[in-house]
Amino acid sequence: MTTAMNTKLQLTWLAPDERIEVKKFYRQYMPYARLLQKESVCVLTQTAPNLDSFGEIDSVGEITCSKTICSKIVASARIRPIGQLAILTGMLVHPDFRGQGVGHQLMDALASVISDGKTYIFALAQLEGFYSQHRFSAVSSAPNDIQQLFLKYQGDGERLVLMGLTGVIER
Repeated sequence: MTTAMNTKLQLTWLAPDERIEVKKFYRQYMPYARLLQKESVCVLTQTAPNLDSFGEIDSVGEITCSKTICSKIVASARIRPIGQLAILTGMLVHPDFRGQGVGHQLMDALASVISDGKTYIFALAQLEGFYSQHRFSAVSSAPNDIQQLFLKYQGDGERLVLMGLTGVIER
């Protein structure tokens, strides 16, 4: 197991033509996820100093490389615009990094790009407490476009909770 506690993680927003490795990451750990062109996609990466400058890409594509740096995708999230609103979706932490605060680091990094009253999430019921630590709270209704999409996703099996970003909540 890899440890993230004393490791510097970097948030990077990916252009549409830079998403090959993150698509592999989702395919491996969240196979039902479908990245849309209109979504903003970010990754938290950990520099892998033991790789040479050419890097090595493992079988699931978790290692991404440029000419000088290789890094491991540790977590990812997507923001899908819905008119003037947005849905935070596809939040995924690599299994080796779960339970180490990486999800909290990702949410903290996203805080500057999500808007009160305009950002929603369809949280798995067991993650409602996690998201409530990051200013999301369960809502009984939302604007029509969000509500209709929520109803569609809710029919897919897992119990979901519609949550909206609200004022400051201390953690």
